[in-house]
Amino acid sequence: MNYYFPLHLNGGNRGCEAIAKGSAIVLGEKKESLIGLSSNIELDIRLGLDKYVTMVPQKKWSYFQRLNMIIFKLLHHDFYVRRCKEYAITYNSFLDNISTKDVMISTGGDMMCYNDNQVIYTVDKIKDKGIKAILWGCSMGEENLTPRKFEALKKFDIIYARESLTEKFLLSKGLNNVICYPDPAFILDPQEVELPPFFSTNSVIGLNISKMILKNDSSLLEDLYLLIQYILDKTDCQILLVPHVLWKGQDDRLLSNMLFEKYMSSGRLHVLDSTRYNYCEIRYIISRCRFFIGARTHSIISAYSTCVPSLALGYSIKARGIAKDLGLDDILIVNSVEYKNGNLLKSFEYLMQNENIIRTHLLTIMPKYKNRLKEVKGVINYLLK
Repeated sequence: MNYYFPLHLNGGNRGCEAIAKGSAIVLGEKKESLIGLSSNIELDIRLGLDKYVTMVPQKKWSYFQRLNMIIFKLLHHDFYVRRCKEYAITYNSFLDNISTKDVMISTGGDMMCYNDNQVIYTVDKIKDKGIKAILWGCSMGEENLTPRKFEALKKFDIIYARESLTEKFLLSKGLNNVICYPDPAFILDPQEVELPPFFSTNSVIGLNISKMILKNDSSLLEDLYLLIQYILDKTDCQILLVPHVLWKGQDDRLLSNMLFEKYMSSGRLHVLDSTRYNYCEIRYIISRCRFFIGARTHSIISAYSTCVPSLALGYSIKARGIAKDLGLDDILIVNSVEYKNGNLLKSFEYLMQNENIIRTHLLTIMPKYKNRLKEVKGVINYLLK
């Protein structure tokens, strides 16, 4: 039996890298039995993913396929129907290799927070052939559900929710195929690298910012400026901006560089060159921070897993759910969707005042929390019998 991962995409999103590596460890299979589709195989090899998963390059579109796609879009106006044509070109040759002895693992679990997409297409395609499928690391709430998604959810043999808010929501919809365990990335160990020199002289506050949390509310950006100025005025800490997604259109470096230029004269703001580091190396750097403030889920998971007192800039159910399951106070999740002026600074002040309490709490609960991931393989084997 092999496990197929059609929705890995590539490690330009370090969260995708984290899920692939963590999933390989959780499943406990040799890499020959774990087969992932990569849209940037050179990058994935450089990040070391090929040591965990057998990577298969995504086929490039031919000229005629591109031309056909343009014509198809002119004739069809339904967004999902148009996307399905693209998905067929991208995924069908990979999905055709999966047999009824195998399992498809849809690692695009939090993609269910967004528009109808390839999570639906791929499970529809393989269930027509009677192949088992797992939705892996799923996060979603009522606001994300569509009729197409609901039908897709029913087709999965197992839905692995990564936090209890999603589990509760899915169970409320009458789904009986749901299990709940931590995100597989929690199982990864930091990989030691040489730290930037400013780590040796001052405490460092890590900061990951995504345009996803700023798209609805400029007041959060204004409060982010106030927070940075507060840190510069009231502490002697250095600030390290940590880009975590480097994809075109979602690149964290754009905001990071903008903030760096704004505060460059302070000499205390720095941008990590994340292109030089894989996920576990970035985790090590985050682990050496005194505090961490993160928007990207897998950046904040690195902080939590290494017991760094942290503030999540949450834009979806996944941030709230993970923090809840870790027993963290609500004030440590800044709601970026319904943001209220002053909340960011208020939460950061709470973080500083309760630094030792939060760190001790994480040190106490984290071993047991991570240890739950050792149960996943046995549960999956039992449920797929």
